[in-house]
Amino acid sequence: MTRHAVLPRTAPTSLLMLLVAASGLGLSVASTMHLCSDACSETAQYTLFGLDFGLFGILFFLALAAVVLLRRRIPAIDVLCPLMLLGSAGAEAHFIWIQKYVIGAWCPLCLAIAGTVFTGVILVVIEQIRAPQPPGGTMKNLLLRITLFLAVFALGLGVSVAGVSSENPSGAIDPYLGKSGSPVTVYFISDWFCPGCRKAEPAIERIYGDVARKARVAFIDYPIHPETNNFTPYNLQFLTHEKGKYLKLRRALADLSLKTPTPSREDVQAAIAPLGVTLRQINYADVSYGMQFNLTVYRGFGVKSTPSVVVHNVKTKKTRILEGSGNITRDSVRKALAEVGG
Repeated sequence: MTRHAVLPRTAPTSLLMLLVAASGLGLSVASTMHLCSDACSETAQYTLFGLDFGLFGILFFLALAAVVLLRRRIPAIDVLCPLMLLGSAGAEAHFIWIQKYVIGAWCPLCLAIAGTVFTGVILVVIEQIRAPQPPGGTMKNLLLRITLFLAVFALGLGVSVAGVSSENPSGAIDPYLGKSGSPVTVYFISDWFCPGCRKAEPAIERIYGDVARKARVAFIDYPIHPETNNFTPYNLQFLTHEKGKYLKLRRALADLSLKTPTPSREDVQAAIAPLGVTLRQINYADVSYGMQFNLTVYRGFGVKSTPSVVVHNVKTKKTRILEGSGNITRDSVRKALAEVGG
């Protein structure tokens, strides 16, 4: 009798539950590939107990799909479906709060994943309403269910609060120059071994002063030539610890790239010594974070070539992309700033 009582309420929504799990899984895979916008470069700094949000989502939605597929055969595990979704909804509520009040920008993929979870919760509520009730004690059973569900939601929220942290809690890596707090960011995206990038560098140096007074500025390494990865750790150090001398240090690295594709620490130190700068010990965790930041920027904006300049306003969501050394001029960047509201 129990089996026949379960089937009528699970059958109509099981397919929709599977669609929720499949959608969440696809979105989570996209999240791990950083196929998103500028805001994802901020959310990518956060993990759940050290696990990437996207990877955690993949595991969760795979488990949800397994429960949905098995619950009609094994009614005892049916209770896992609402518990998983309500706990996840509590965690998603915390993620949304982080985007709103900590990051200050919305990540479309993160919001879409949250939407799939809350859709699943709605389906669970519908199932509970339609579920056969035992004779007598209907109100008591309803109150017990509501209490349990609220407790699981609160548990998911608490676990998220305890487990979510930034990959860069010390704040050591701050890749931005220019006007801090500006909603507009100008990303100069280049490759240390790209001929066009080398040609554009003088123009970028001339543009920088004007841009830095109006917007945040980030210099992004896009390793179309793999040798660029040999220079990125030093570039990140200079961006983080030598902001006042960054352009001069950048020029020194550019000159060094003309001499060798595989610079040693001694080579870099010799190149920057005239500027009165001493290399710091490389923090590989910070370098990893910085390279991840670079990745989320050029993938997030769909940049396919270097040199490129991306001008993005996180509030208005307007974006302007300039590609090629011939299109990166003082006038073109000023026009892009005006268009996005900078």
